[in-house]
Amino acid sequence: MLNKEQLIKDAEKKYQSLTFRDDFLFCKILTNNPDIAKDLIEMILNKKIKKVVPQKQFSIEITSESRGVRLDVYLDDTEETVYDLEMQTTSKKELPKRMRYYQGMIDLNLIERGANFSELKKSYIIFICTSDPYKMGKYYYSFENLCTENPNLSLGDETYKIILNTSGTKNDVSENLQEFCNLINSGTGKTDLCKRINDEVQKSK
Repeated sequence: MLNKEQLIKDAEKKYQSLTFRDDFLFCKILTNNPDIAKDLIEMILNKKIKKVVPQKQFSIEITSESRGVRLDVYLDDTEETVYDLEMQTTSKKELPKRMRYYQGMIDLNLIERGANFSELKKSYIIFICTSDPYKMGKYYYSFENLCTENPNLSLGDETYKIILNTSGTKNDVSENLQEFCNLINSGTGKTDLCKRINDEVQKSK
C-alpha cells in the first residue's frame, strides 16, 4: 500500500504531465484568462468580439430527475451572444446528439418562464476534437439550421455548432488556426496565442 508521501508525489507527477488539451487546464486557463478565450474564439469564428465574460464551473440543472450538464468553458459577451467551448479528446459517436442536448440546456437556462422568445441569445457551441468525427480530413466543420429545399435559406434561430478537428489534413483553415491545432496535438505552436497559452500552462504547474 502506498504511503501518503508517495501518493502526493504521484499526484504531482501526474499534474506536471498535463497539457492544454487536458480538461482541467483547458477550463482553468480559459476561464482565468478572458483575453486568451476572446482571441481563441475570434480565431475560430473569424470575427471580432468586444468582450467575453467567463462563467466559472458552469453547470445547468433543470430538475433533479433530468440529466444536467457541466460546460467546460461558458462565456457571455456584450453583444447578446453566448459561447460554449468543449475539449473532446476521445472519439464518441453520440457527439452530434450531445451538441443538440447542450444547445437545448443552454436555451432553457437563458430564458425565464413567461419571457419572450426574442430574449434568447445567439449561441455558438464549439467542440475542439482531437479525432475527426466525419473522417473527411477537414479541420473545420460548421453547422446551422438550413432549409432542405433551399440551402441558401437559414432558419434564423441564431444557433451555430462548430467542430474543430485538430487532426485535419485539408488546407481549409488559416495558418494561425493550424498552429493552434498543433498546440493541441503536440504541445507546441508558433503563434503568439500558442505561446501565451503555453505560458499559462507553465504558470499553472
